[in-house]
Amino acid sequence: MSSARLEKQVEKLEAELKEKKAQISRERRKERGGQLVALGIMVEVAFKGLTPEGKAKLRGWAEPLDARNKQRVLAAFERLGLEERAPESAAQMREPESLTPVRAHLPVSSGN
Repeated sequence: MSSARLEKQVEKLEAELKEKKAQISRERRKERGGQLVALGIMVEVAFKGLTPEGKAKLRGWAEPLDARNKQRVLAAFERLGLEERAPESAAQMREPESLTPVRAHLPVSSGN
Protein backbone atom coordinates (compact mmCIF):
# COMPACT_ATOMS: atom_id res chain seq x y z
CA MET A 1 0.00 0.00 0.00
CA SER A 2 1.32 3.45 -0.85
CA SER A 3 1.86 6.02 1.87
CA ALA A 4 -0.59 8.44 0.23
CA ARG A 5 -3.30 5.79 0.28
CA LEU A 6 -2.51 4.95 3.91
CA GLU A 7 -2.70 8.64 4.83
CA LYS A 8 -6.11 8.95 3.19
CA GLN A 9 -7.34 5.86 5.01
CA VAL A 10 -6.05 7.23 8.34
CA GLU A 11 -7.73 10.59 7.64
CA LYS A 12 -10.99 8.81 6.82
CA LEU A 13 -10.84 6.77 10.02
CA GLU A 14 -10.02 9.88 12.08
CA ALA A 15 -12.99 11.71 10.54
CA GLU A 16 -15.29 8.76 11.29
CA LEU A 17 -14.02 8.66 14.88
CA LYS A 18 -14.55 12.40 15.27
CA GLU A 19 -18.12 12.10 13.93
CA LYS A 20 -18.87 9.15 16.24
CA LYS A 21 -17.62 11.13 19.26
CA ALA A 22 -19.79 14.08 18.21
CA GLN A 23 -22.80 11.79 17.85
CA ILE A 24 -22.26 10.34 21.32
CA SER A 25 -21.92 13.85 22.72
CA ARG A 26 -25.21 14.93 21.07
CA GLU A 27 -26.99 11.88 22.45
CA ARG A 28 -25.70 12.58 25.95
CA ARG A 29 -26.80 16.24 25.75
CA LYS A 30 -30.23 15.16 24.53
CA GLU A 31 -30.57 12.67 27.39
CA ARG A 32 -29.47 15.28 29.94
CA GLY A 33 -31.92 17.78 28.47
CA GLY A 34 -34.74 15.28 28.86
CA GLN A 35 -33.70 14.58 32.44
CA LEU A 36 -33.66 18.30 33.23
CA VAL A 37 -37.14 18.76 31.76
CA ALA A 38 -38.47 15.83 33.80
CA LEU A 39 -36.79 17.22 36.92
CA GLY A 40 -38.37 20.61 36.26
CA ILE A 41 -41.80 19.03 35.90
CA MET A 42 -41.30 17.15 39.16
CA VAL A 43 -40.31 20.38 40.95
CA GLU A 44 -43.36 22.18 39.54
CA VAL A 45 -45.69 19.44 40.76
CA ALA A 46 -44.01 19.37 44.19
CA PHE A 47 -44.05 23.19 44.42
CA LYS A 48 -47.80 23.32 43.90
CA GLY A 49 -48.34 21.05 46.91
CA LEU A 50 -46.02 22.84 49.32
CA THR A 51 -46.89 25.15 52.17
CA PRO A 52 -45.79 28.79 51.86
CA GLU A 53 -42.80 27.96 54.08
CA GLY A 54 -41.88 25.02 51.85
CA LYS A 55 -42.16 27.21 48.76
CA ALA A 56 -39.87 29.79 50.34
CA LYS A 57 -37.35 27.05 51.16
CA LEU A 58 -37.46 25.74 47.59
CA ARG A 59 -36.95 29.27 46.24
CA GLY A 60 -33.90 29.53 48.51
CA TRP A 61 -32.31 26.66 46.60
CA ALA A 62 -31.83 29.11 43.72
CA GLU A 63 -29.34 31.21 45.73
CA PRO A 64 -26.14 29.31 44.82
CA LEU A 65 -26.96 29.30 41.10
CA ASP A 66 -25.27 31.60 38.61
CA ALA A 67 -27.19 34.79 37.78
CA ARG A 68 -28.75 33.51 34.55
CA ASN A 69 -30.07 30.25 36.01
CA LYS A 70 -31.17 31.93 39.23
CA GLN A 71 -33.19 34.43 37.19
CA ARG A 72 -34.79 31.58 35.22
CA VAL A 73 -35.67 29.61 38.36
CA LEU A 74 -37.17 32.64 40.10
CA ALA A 75 -39.18 33.48 36.96
CA ALA A 76 -40.53 29.91 36.94
CA PHE A 77 -41.58 30.21 40.59
CA GLU A 78 -43.23 33.53 39.79
CA ARG A 79 -45.14 31.89 36.94
CA LEU A 80 -46.23 29.05 39.20
CA GLY A 81 -47.37 31.55 41.83
CA LEU A 82 -49.42 33.42 39.24
CA GLU A 83 -51.01 30.17 38.06
CA GLU A 84 -52.07 29.39 41.61
CA ARG A 85 -53.60 32.82 42.17
CA ALA A 86 -55.43 33.10 38.85
CA PRO A 87 -55.15 30.17 36.41
CA GLU A 88 -56.96 31.99 33.60
CA SER A 89 -54.71 35.07 33.76
CA ALA A 90 -51.60 32.87 33.76
CA ALA A 91 -52.81 31.16 30.60
CA GLN A 92 -53.21 34.56 28.94
CA MET A 93 -49.64 35.47 29.93
CA ARG A 94 -48.31 32.62 27.80
CA GLU A 95 -49.72 34.16 24.62
CA PRO A 96 -48.85 37.80 23.90
CA GLU A 97 -51.90 39.97 23.35
CA SER A 98 -50.49 41.29 20.08
CA LEU A 99 -50.82 37.82 18.50
CA THR A 100 -54.38 37.12 19.61
CA PRO A 101 -56.22 39.57 17.29
CA VAL A 102 -54.03 38.62 14.32
CA ARG A 103 -54.85 34.94 14.66
CA ALA A 104 -58.53 35.71 14.93
CA HIS A 105 -58.50 37.49 11.57
CA LEU A 106 -56.35 35.13 9.54
CA PRO A 107 -58.04 33.88 6.36
CA VAL A 108 -59.14 30.26 6.38
CA SER A 109 -57.97 28.15 3.46
CA SER A 110 -60.46 25.69 2.03
CA GLY A 111 -57.71 23.78 0.21
CA ASN A 112 -56.12 22.17 3.27
